[in-house]
Amino acid sequence: MAETPLYCSECYNTHARANDAQVKAAESAGRMPMTRQGTCIKCGKATIVVYYEA
Repeated sequence: MAETPLYCSECYNTHARANDAQVKAAESAGRMPMTRQGTCIKCGKATIVVYYEA
């Protein structure tokens, strides 16, 4: 299943919610954010990341 880009919680709150069209569309559709271990595409930090299944 496709998913939105992976963001750490910091980048998700400061960048993704305002600037990422896929994240904004998923939020508008009422989808619930999911988390897993991964690497943030914005800052490169390896941590728990936030994403949506598309």
